Amino acid sequence: MFQIEMLPAREGDCLWVRYGDVGAPHQILIDGGRQATYVDLKARLMELPECQRQFELLVITHIDRDHIEGAILLLEDSDLKLTFKDIWFNGYGHLMGGDLESFGAKQGERLSSALLSHRERWNAAFDGGPVKIATDGSLPSFQLDGGLELTLLSPDGGKLTSLLPKWEAECAKAGLEPGISVLRAEPEGLESFGGTVNVEKLAAQPFRPDRTAPNGSSIALLAEFNGARVLLGGDAHADRLISSLKLLLRDEGRFRLDAFKLSHHGSSRNTSRELLELVECSRYLVSTNGSYFRHPDEQTVALVLKYGGSEKSLHFNYGSDYTSVWMDAILQQTYRYTVQAPSEGMEGLVVSLQD
Repeated sequence: MFQIEMLPAREGDCLWVRYGDVGAPHQILIDGGRQATYVDLKARLMELPECQRQFELLVITHIDRDHIEGAILLLEDSDLKLTFKDIWFNGYGHLMGGDLESFGAKQGERLSSALLSHRERWNAAFDGGPVKIATDGSLPSFQLDGGLELTLLSPDGGKLTSLLPKWEAECAKAGLEPGISVLRAEPEGLESFGGTVNVEKLAAQPFRPDRTAPNGSSIALLAEFNGARVLLGGDAHADRLISSLKLLLRDEGRFRLDAFKLSHHGSSRNTSRELLELVECSRYLVSTNGSYFRHPDEQTVALVLKYGGSEKSLHFNYGSDYTSVWMDAILQQTYRYTVQAPSEGMEGLVVSLQD
């Protein structure tokens, strides 16, 4: 089996990846959504027998609240008896190119403290240093137990470094030493924004790229298992994903993907025509309930329909005003796509790549 579950993470991400034997799959968790997400996540985890509460990897892609709040609660919860073999997250010291020695207990921030209790597993695959593309531009690749191969597509060193001034400014505003406790701030996070659809007109609109430092620092991954490929975009910038995919293309005309979790919940600033024309993908995944930023943007979905490959399907983990418009039968017939979304009154979605 190889499946991705988009848990109901409000406007954020909480992805549960399972692969291998159906009865006892290997698993990784990517992000924890908003604070309210943790109620659903914990309930699901508690349903597992304790012997199945071991994860190969926890990835906290970046510091935006809609990705990290639930992860903080997860790491602080001692009731779960949950273990991770490795935890990937770039903290303040990693932005400066440092390792875990850049962190100290005196800082006392919640996530930092929680991760320090897992010191030996924090960015273990990177020897405690930053999770980033190599200085020479090559893409680090790792094989997890059970045979899942991960290739890092984002961030690079420049994207990480550009986050430093923003991080320090937010800490100063909150009266904190530079570190991760800025994530506890309310109510603002580190985001800087937030009839029949005319697909042709929308797809022709100019692309205005995301320049925000937090999203640029996002971890994005290519996950491969038994020949199936999924791009897990986090909130990564389009230019970084384009550069990484070009390195992977080799002799392929377009890079084959079985699924693409669109970056930044389908924001128009993170998915470009150039990016989509690099891939041949059969499934496009969007994780958001549409609150705050009204994602997915119509422009992004229009680009997917026009440039995202021949036969494709859209997968939403919520039904909303921003997803229901794509249920239109004429649009589906014209642009040769299907839609998968939760039944009315339900939330979350499982996307199976292999049974």
